[in-house]
Amino acid sequence: MSDLVIHSVPEGDLEQIESEAEARGLSVEAYMLRLIREKAGAARRRQTLSELPERLREEGAEPISMDDILAAKDSRDLGAA
Repeated sequence: MSDLVIHSVPEGDLEQIESEAEARGLSVEAYMLRLIREKAGAARRRQTLSELPERLREEGAEPISMDDILAAKDSRDLGAA
């Protein structure tokens, strides 16, 4: 794992981060690592979703309408009742 050093963090921001970390029972380092991992994960998911239409076209997938989705959901819900 790589190291990351951040200089010149405004005092008020650092105090808020320390408070948030403490409230969660985490060190500042563990709290910041959690935030970084969450942010990176969200970015990866956005990237995957943005690539999805192209990948589906390449695989020859047929588009599906919202009406089709809702109809399938309604039929599934009726079958579960």
